[in-house]
Amino acid sequence: MELEAFASPLTLSQINLAGIPVIALTSHEGLYQVQRALELGATALLTKPITQRAIYTTLMMAVGLRQQLHDIQQQQMLLRQRLAAMPQITQALAAQMQAESIDEQQAWVRLRSESMCTNQSVAQVAQKWLLRMSSGKRGAQ
Repeated sequence: MELEAFASPLTLSQINLAGIPVIALTSHEGLYQVQRALELGATALLTKPITQRAIYTTLMMAVGLRQQLHDIQQQQMLLRQRLAAMPQITQALAAQMQAESIDEQQAWVRLRSESMCTNQSVAQVAQKWLLRMSSGKRGAQ
């Protein structure tokens, strides 16, 4: 796809979201061209005149960098999910500590053990604990 002087940020954004490596082709390897290509999501830069060796190297770099970026984005998403679950996990631990008269370490051991035994995430088990405890409180009232 030819882009007129990198004038299509929307198109490049859609391509990047699809996970397709973007290689910028330019006749000049100036600082401005490199910066603009990176701003728009290019994972590699290929300058004219093009040689077979340059194409292979550039393709391998673009694919490798795209994979690294994808892996980092996946890790970031997982960390965001874990961070979002922390208040609920903390609440479940506190409720368990109070209900069972145990310390924090013992509550964590129970939470992790149930997580491993049921093959569920710690956040899922914490949510289940909170639901169980809230339904128990409602039943006692």
